[in-house]
Amino acid sequence: MSLRDLGFDSVQEVVYRGLLADPGRDVGALAVLAGTDEAGVREAVTGLLAFGVVEVAAGAPSGVVAGDPEVALGELIERLEYETLCRQRSIGGTRAELAGLATLRRGRVGRVGVDVEHLEEPEQVRERLAELCFFTRSTVYAVQPARQASTEARDAASKLDQRSLQRGVDMRIIYDSVLLGDARNRERLRARVAAGARVRVRPGPLRRLIVLDEQVAVLPADPADPAGGALVVRQPGLVRELAARFTQLWEGAGELEESTPDPEDEVCEGDRVVLELLLEGHTDEIIARRVGVSVRHLRRRIARLLERLGATSRFQAGAAAARRGWI
Repeated sequence: MSLRDLGFDSVQEVVYRGLLADPGRDVGALAVLAGTDEAGVREAVTGLLAFGVVEVAAGAPSGVVAGDPEVALGELIERLEYETLCRQRSIGGTRAELAGLATLRRGRVGRVGVDVEHLEEPEQVRERLAELCFFTRSTVYAVQPARQASTEARDAASKLDQRSLQRGVDMRIIYDSVLLGDARNRERLRARVAAGARVRVRPGPLRRLIVLDEQVAVLPADPADPAGGALVVRQPGLVRELAARFTQLWEGAGELEESTPDPEDEVCEGDRVVLELLLEGHTDEIIARRVGVSVRHLRRRIARLLERLGATSRFQAGAAAARRGWI
């Protein structure tokens, strides 16, 4: 684990590790170890005191001692997590302001809102979806029919999904089971699950639908005509009905794992990376950042890996993964 993920600079990390390995090192020995001078060590020690990972000790050769790292670093991680959470809440609070500015840009200030908006051009649809996803805070429900979207539309949707998942949005997607007949589609669906989405499949035909925060819905203007544009629905009664329709479809759909069971000797690249980072001893927070998902989704993913490997601990999971040649 690199302590720079916790805010340490390179000298602070070397000095801290040096004190942990040998509390008898003096300032001169630490300077040699860190490749700096004694002034650089004293500056690093000042930073470590601010982090709370060392304490002043008059009898120590360096003037400080490092406490139990599990306690000191644990407290530091909790403090940084709390600060990050407060920052996220502060940033999230600005979304309402941005929504007002977006409304101003569209020239709809002073109006209650457009209950149903018809977007005719594909580029308009993509722009509006990007805007709506930016303001989404809690849930995304989507139904994807068998008809394949264009590569451009699929790539744009994938980027939007990734951004939402990184914010911890609960994303549920229903796919037409006919898509499972293609290996590339199966891999895409597994990648969505690996990123934190909840995926189910059911026989079609299905009609495309997206419901965001159960407040806005996006659906084709004409299901029979892919070029007919999209409707953005904000009328509460209609959105509730569409959300209820999604719930009906969801409850009647099967889990992706049941429909496309992974062979026991296969593992996707994303799971391989998670297992390797776990074995290296990284925290969930660091792994989630490296993989690009929220901590909640990462822990859900780790639980699935433990179950798949028949392991009761992360150590057992690492050993089982090594035996299978996954890592």
